[in-house]
Amino acid sequence: MFPSRYLLRGMLLTAVVAGLAACKPRTAARQLPPAGRIIALTDSVLRNGGSDTIRFGHLGSGEIALSRLRIENRTEKPVVVTSYRTSCGCTSLEFDKQPVPPGGTLPVEITFDSRGEHGWQLKSVELLIAGAPRTFRLLVEADID
Repeated sequence: MFPSRYLLRGMLLTAVVAGLAACKPRTAARQLPPAGRIIALTDSVLRNGGSDTIRFGHLGSGEIALSRLRIENRTEKPVVVTSYRTSCGCTSLEFDKQPVPPGGTLPVEITFDSRGEHGWQLKSVELLIAGAPRTFRLLVEADID
């Protein structure tokens, strides 16, 4: 003989109530770290230059890839990325030209357009930083099918 549907509903309701009763009271939401990769700008990087690589992996021919990252100011003075230079027209960068305070971060979007590209590609984007004698170079790597 099968249990009645009222018995099944009662058992389900009991399980849900017991599960909710076991929950702890809510606390304030924890702040999660910002999404995306973080690239640190230190006094040494500003003085001597530096580089990092953004790897897009395998892309189909004609595919446009986007990477979001954050540049973190680990110096004791505000930092301003004034402009950038690319090695080709297939890469671009979007960022706010406002000063980044010490400990602050700058959201950056880097785009790679694979149209017309084939095989392994390595492109560069140089960030020009106000007051820094050297640039910070982002290398963009992709393998185009």
